[in-house]
Amino acid sequence: MINQLFWDFDGTLYDTYPAMVAAFHQALIEMHIDDLEIDDHSIYTTMRQQSLGTAFIQFAAEYGIAIKELKKKYYSREVEEVKKAKPIAGVPDILKTAITHGGANYLLTHRNDQAKELLKKDHLDVLFADAVTADMPFPRKPKPDSLNYLIEKHAVNRDAAIMIGDRELDILAGHNANIAAGLFDPDALIVQTGNPEIRVSQMAELGLWLQTDKD
Repeated sequence: MINQLFWDFDGTLYDTYPAMVAAFHQALIEMHIDDLEIDDHSIYTTMRQQSLGTAFIQFAAEYGIAIKELKKKYYSREVEEVKKAKPIAGVPDILKTAITHGGANYLLTHRNDQAKELLKKDHLDVLFADAVTADMPFPRKPKPDSLNYLIEKHAVNRDAAIMIGDRELDILAGHNANIAAGLFDPDALIVQTGNPEIRVSQMAELGLWLQTDKD
């Protein structure tokens, strides 16, 4: 049974994308981009299919604005917006089930320690054995360094482990660390998937899959 769960944060544990898009939208308005020209769905799609970094590059070029200033205005708003984010439906149940079945949960995110603060606010921090955030000196996913660090530190059986995320880079990180990977893709936006062992649109599906015998 797979019961050692390594979790991405944005769009996997927490529904932070609406907050990120809102912060991006406001940053563009502050840079004098007309509200009617801003396509929130396009911003969201770029973040999901690529990354926030790609969104900065793409829309700074599209609107002819300075990327440095866009980032500055975005991050000044993002912290407060993200505080409103809630856990993805079904996530708390899977976290608890992993522990009930003798396993553990680990956080592996490109977000800074605000991710841990949100988990604590919702009393989910106690369900995590350890965490790696952007405030630690590891290469970004899909490089497996941070995953390998947690696996080796906690003597995790790789055959019982899975990396769960909402983008291809999460899947690749899992495979690069020689563990399984699951893609959470609620709106079927991910085209390049990295060939996960499972792809789901609802966390309940993942929960059921994790409880089945993989032998």
